[in-house]
Amino acid sequence: MNWSTRIPTEADCTELRGLIDAQESNLDPNHKPASESWPIELLRGHNDSPRNLVWVDDSGTIHAWASMQPDEHRHRVEIEFFRAPGFPKLREVWDWCLVTGKEDFTGWTLWPTSNFRDEEIATIFRETGFSLLRKYHIVTRPLQEMEYPALPDGAAVELISSDDDFVEWHAAHQDAFSQHFGFTPRPADKWIPHFKEYDGADPNGRFLLRVDGVVAGFVSCTNDNEHENGGFVDVLGVRHEYQGKGYGELLLRWAFAYCAGRGFTDVDLTVDTGNESGALALYERVGFRTLSEFHLYART
Repeated sequence: MNWSTRIPTEADCTELRGLIDAQESNLDPNHKPASESWPIELLRGHNDSPRNLVWVDDSGTIHAWASMQPDEHRHRVEIEFFRAPGFPKLREVWDWCLVTGKEDFTGWTLWPTSNFRDEEIATIFRETGFSLLRKYHIVTRPLQEMEYPALPDGAAVELISSDDDFVEWHAAHQDAFSQHFGFTPRPADKWIPHFKEYDGADPNGRFLLRVDGVVAGFVSCTNDNEHENGGFVDVLGVRHEYQGKGYGELLLRWAFAYCAGRGFTDVDLTVDTGNESGALALYERVGFRTLSEFHLYART
């Protein structure tokens, strides 16, 4: 079979979504079908102009896809791969990423990720000087009808809607995540558009927690699992001076009630298992269980 490459467009999104599912379901029986927003977001770029390339056969069918997501602010490139089971040119796909990284992003850090069961790509990473850097779990929790949690005196939860709300959300986020792995401060004019324009965003699912009028924390739900009648908690955080007071769990339970109110049967989120804040312990305490896992690699 002859192979050729081309740059994919949004007209390919249905086929690319199928490619994601073909790979992930082959690797992991717990894989949930990909959302429509997944390929769209990779083609449009998380932060800056992405590099995307697909490998096609003589009929034009896509068999593999590499997506490189540069972040000029952090001088870092996040990389994802998808291919049909049995695709024979995976090393060629990775070599394209390495060459593109060297030529277009000289001196930047390359961060490829893969399903934890994908030993083929893990071997290729190791053979080219990359090693496991971080493990992330996708966790899930069933939902049933539930009430919003009672708020302590002086506390209020408000929908994020105005421009001023987004500015306050950005400031609280930068504080809450300032000590997390891989964090680099990002200016509001770069950070806010990402959350406003994300294809899977749920404008009704973003909340600020105020304590005596001051933003103490936040939680944001997205539509990433809506196609599976499920909720997804995209980001949750509490400013440092308010941590240890139970506000993280309060916000999490607020998200549960919101997702249950939409009729969802479960809710998922992604957690860094090495997070020193103890987030994984919190999620386990409120009923989450591990659904799947993916690994982040970096050059040693």
